[in-house]
This record gives sequence, structure tokens and C-alpha cells, in this order.
Amino acid sequence: MTPSCKLLFLTLFLASGVAALSQNSGQDVCPRDDAAFAKIRQSAEARDPAAETALASCYDLGLHVQPDRMESIRWLQEAANQDYAAAEYELGRIYLYGRGVPADYTKAAQWERKAAEHGDPRAQRDLAFMYERGFGVKPDPAQAAEWNRKAANQGHAEAQAHLARALDEGSGVQKDSAEARQWYAKAAGKDDPMAQLELARKLREKPDCNGAAHWYEEAAANGQTAAMYELGKLYMKGQCANRNKAFTWFSIGARFGSKESREEAGKIERTLNAAQRAHALQVAERWINDHPGSEKEEED
Repeated sequence: MTPSCKLLFLTLFLASGVAALSQNSGQDVCPRDDAAFAKIRQSAEARDPAAETALASCYDLGLHVQPDRMESIRWLQEAANQDYAAAEYELGRIYLYGRGVPADYTKAAQWERKAAEHGDPRAQRDLAFMYERGFGVKPDPAQAAEWNRKAANQGHAEAQAHLARALDEGSGVQKDSAEARQWYAKAAGKDDPMAQLELARKLREKPDCNGAAHWYEEAAANGQTAAMYELGKLYMKGQCANRNKAFTWFSIGARFGSKESREEAGKIERTLNAAQRAHALQVAERWINDHPGSEKEEED
């Protein structure tokens, strides 16, 4: 894999990690309250690993103290040396992305593995990712699937989606489309966009018009332009056919930057009368106003 491709994958993966970290609002996060911070510092100096990890967060964020990445890493190291999984996980990500130190995939894999073996589902998903991409370890689909399953069994949505894909493709595990769909459904219910898109595709094949449309819409709401395009295609023919809805979704996809959607919208527009076009575009505009986050301007 080229360095530019690795950078792209790491950037996307970091975004998912930040989201996971933001959900971790327990004892490992720097407190806002001054009195609570004083207790955290006191406990950290007494070698409590949870407090040490929280104090590292304070130095990372610059809360109650001046921002100091090296001091943050020092406190994480203190906690990780006590086999504290949350600190091991954070150290792994620091070396994975080179945050305050040079990126070192080998060290990242070592710390992520320690945290994964201590049961941290975030680290288990990270380690699976590293086996998927060959970061710090030799690419190994079987190991990736194994660690994804461990995290998936703890409810980690991204791991559930990636385990589902492995089962769907027979990558590192025996192919099992039925189990794959079950994992896609679990992850989709936790708002994972990839799983929502894949589940919609499964339901489209049945065909289950209402079920497919529901999950395509959920994926579209999460910025998946492929879902907008494919939902338009769903409404183009067969028992799901509805040309007005197809035009609506192609119009939405075009506004979110999909060239394929724009081309299809242009084809259908000529077959609709003025009232149909106006209504469909009104519905599209209303949806876009409710979901502005990923909108892109149409190209000239």
C-alpha cells in the first residue's frame, strides 16, 4: 500500500476513533470541575492508573494545565505499565497516528494488542484494522476477523460491520451470508453507515422495498452518496418502481456531489410533467435542508 493510501485510511480511521473516544465519558476523561481535578491529580500521584489516564487527558486537552503532549504521554505510560487497558489503547493510537511522537506502527500494534487482550473493544477493533491493512503487522484476514468478532461481541458497531463484510466475502472466515446479515443489522441499528448501506443492498435483493428504502435513507442521512444513488435506482423499476421518488433521490444525490445521480436525474426529468418535477424537487429540498452536513455544490 502506498504512503498516500495509508494516510487516507488512517485519516478515516482516526475519525471513527475520535467518535469512539467522545463516547467514553467515564473516569478516564479529564474532569471539568476544579475540585474533581485536584482529586484526580492526587490519585494519579498515588499511582492510580485510571487517575493517571485522566490526568493525561487533561494535559492533552489543556484543561486545568498548560497543554503538554509529552507530559500526557508520560502519564499514559505510567498507567499502561500497570496493565491498564484504557491507557494502553491511547498509547497505541498515539503511535499509530504519530501524535506528539513519530508514528511507529510496531509500537502501536504492541500497545493495541495489550489493550485488546485486556478486553478493550476499541483496541480490538484497532488491532483488526491493523491486520486488515498491514500496519505494524503482516496483513492477516483471519486475525482481523477474529479481533473484529471479539469487539463485535461487545457491541462495537464498526467491528460488527467489518465482521459482517468478512463473513459476506469469506475473508479470513468461512463465508456465511446469513450470519453476515445478522451482524449488518446489529451495526445498522447502532447507526453505522457502512452497515446501513450493505443491509439496504441485502433487502433490495429480496426484494423488500420498504426495508431497503428505510436503510438506504438511514445511510443517506449519514452522508452516503451511494445510498442516495442506489435508492433512486431502487425506485426505477420492478415492484419498487416510483419515478417521482427516483427523481427526488437522484436530485438529492446530485446535490451531494454524485455525478451518477445527476446523470440519472437529468434522464428522468424529461419524462415528468411540470407539477411532478416541482413536487419532487420540493421534497428533495426539504430533505437537504434537514440533512445539510455533507452537501456539496453541483458541478457546472
